[in-house]
Amino acid sequence: MSLVDVPVGFEAMIISVPNDSVGNRLLSIGFVPGSKIRVIMSAPLGDPRTYLVMGKMITLRNDEAKRITVTLENGIELLSDVTEGVRKIVHLLGGMRFQTKLRMMGIEPGKIVSVLSKGLVKTEKGVFKIGNGMARRILVRRDEA
Repeated sequence: MSLVDVPVGFEAMIISVPNDSVGNRLLSIGFVPGSKIRVIMSAPLGDPRTYLVMGKMITLRNDEAKRITVTLENGIELLSDVTEGVRKIVHLLGGMRFQTKLRMMGIEPGKIVSVLSKGLVKTEKGVFKIGNGMARRILVRRDEA
């Protein structure tokens, strides 16, 4: 996933930065692979966003942040990346219509779902096929209970 996809308040680890002039500038200001990064805040329209990296607050335009590949911290994954098992819904990346649609399927933050296979989810309201586009906007964590 790219840095621009990480929700405000979440942490991620930088996997890669492009090997070009923009990437070199990002490296020089602290966006080094292996570093942890926290999304601090976002402008009202979502661009730019402020990040905490290496103890510094840095604001980037989304065009630059899209170029940085990251993985979420604290065991959080995208639903599109998990295959099987019981998961807890952590966060939904979408507007009111998206969240309402998922709520009708029993998918909302705090709920437990069973991932039967990639894209096939069982909730308290039934079994649903979720497309990859929607699944990329649902953050989950393995449920230990």
